[in-house]
Amino acid sequence: MTEHQIRLICQQCMERCRAGQTWPPDLAEFISLVSESGANAFGLTADAVMAEYRHWRNESWRYSGSDKYPWPQPVLYHICIEMRRTGVERQMTEGELKRLAERLLAKWTRHIGNGFSIPPVRRQLAAPRHPAGPTPAQLMMEEFRRRKAAGML
Repeated sequence: MTEHQIRLICQQCMERCRAGQTWPPDLAEFISLVSESGANAFGLTADAVMAEYRHWRNESWRYSGSDKYPWPQPVLYHICIEMRRTGVERQMTEGELKRLAERLLAKWTRHIGNGFSIPPVRRQLAAPRHPAGPTPAQLMMEEFRRRKAAGML
């Protein structure tokens, strides 16, 4: 843990004491404070992810694509793209998006912990285009109509 993260945890412990909670915090509370402080491979918190997500959503119109946006870390690109896709599909609220950000951050932290790397920021491939012309079903229907008109059926 960095010095900044330790300071953040100490500040959070003091705030909890001021709010009337017990001192010292039990193990579960301490672990939740550590996870909230961004004690992961990226040094990010869910709040930092949400702030970057909001900034990207508000400023994305300035760039020709999401891959052109100046991402502070490549992992934020992958997290924010997934958040936008899921958030739109499921019509998520702000609280649901924050929980999703926490889950995605934990997913990518496990991904790094398992020895994988973060893929680079790059544009998604376009969907394949169908060739011009009739489909096989249309060809079969034309053949059927031709035979029917010729009296072969």
